[in-house]
Amino acid sequence: MMISLSDLGYFFLGLLGAITLVMLSLLAYKLIKLVGNINKVIETNERNINDTLKTLPEIAKDVKHTTDNIKDISDVAVETTADVMTAKDNVGEYFNTAKDILLIIKNIFFSK
Repeated sequence: MMISLSDLGYFFLGLLGAITLVMLSLLAYKLIKLVGNINKVIETNERNINDTLKTLPEIAKDVKHTTDNIKDISDVAVETTADVMTAKDNVGEYFNTAKDILLIIKNIFFSK
């Protein structure tokens, strides 16, 4: 009996198709098992998930309030920094003036 090349090709295509079906079946089985595990985890933690979802609006309000406070604090910090820099410049000028006055007094009283 002689096997033609086309018959051999069909045989390998059929074999490849059967292997593909087996692999797809295994993949489907594993996906179904994965979905079942996810379902089990969700059912186990359903109460916790519901509690968390109920508190989300309150958490969102708190976050908004906190960010508003941080914005206000940063605005105050910017203003305070500007005031401190101005005060530093003024103090530096006062020290320079006092130094000049003391230098004049030294030159008047302690010159020969």
